[in-house]
Amino acid sequence: MPLLPKVVQEVMQLLNTEPIDVGTLVDKINHEQVLSAKILRMSNSAYFGRSGKVSTVEEAISLIGLEKLNALVVASGVTSAFTEVPNLDLKRFWQHSLITASVARQLATELKMEADTAYIAGLMYTIGQLPIHMVFPKAGADIEEVCKGRNVLERHEVEHTILGTDHNLVGENLAKHWHFPEEISRVIRYYTDPLSKEACRLAPVVYVAAHIAFDLESKQEAQYIAETLSEDVVATLGLDDAEALAERIETYRVFVDKAKAYL
Repeated sequence: MPLLPKVVQEVMQLLNTEPIDVGTLVDKINHEQVLSAKILRMSNSAYFGRSGKVSTVEEAISLIGLEKLNALVVASGVTSAFTEVPNLDLKRFWQHSLITASVARQLATELKMEADTAYIAGLMYTIGQLPIHMVFPKAGADIEEVCKGRNVLERHEVEHTILGTDHNLVGENLAKHWHFPEEISRVIRYYTDPLSKEACRLAPVVYVAAHIAFDLESKQEAQYIAETLSEDVVATLGLDDAEALAERIETYRVFVDKAKAYL
């Protein structure tokens, strides 16, 4: 399993320790040029709506807050853990992940759930695909070929047929290896079966976010996306008014352009 950079692990630990020592946090980030540069670049990107206004880590914390900083640190660490993956378009992979994460955070906000945990879960929900491609490049290439035109929710069935395991299980193990919160590892494991007794409350959110992200990238109409979501899952979330849901989905379309601008 790949390792997160040590400094990323240390910063994540600081961000999850109460009370947060902001001075130590800033000092730790400032002494790691790669991490601080990534945080400033990401916080200044159109993806986060800042457009060049943040020039120091202190400003980043002040403007975007500690919860979003945590998401930025996670994003930096996860992306830096995988720089080359055979037979996989990493730019497209992270673009989809960013769109899913943004939709998941917005949905969670609207549903009064843990928005930034939803963001991290959305960012990482298909992370198990990457080790599969690295360890089994031939099988990974075969899976990619079969899955052309299919959404990520169908992919785990193809993986089982070809490889005997799936990215859900691999991703869950990777999240545990990196000491991420249990809720995130359970989303990764169960987002394709979000109503399972073993799933958590954010699994349906990421399931819906993934479906929406895929269809937005495919330039589908919002009404079509709303009508093709699982009725049971959207009912569980209280989103079973298709017309109102379509209106929400239309507002999420901006996340596609923001993700492209970031990458």
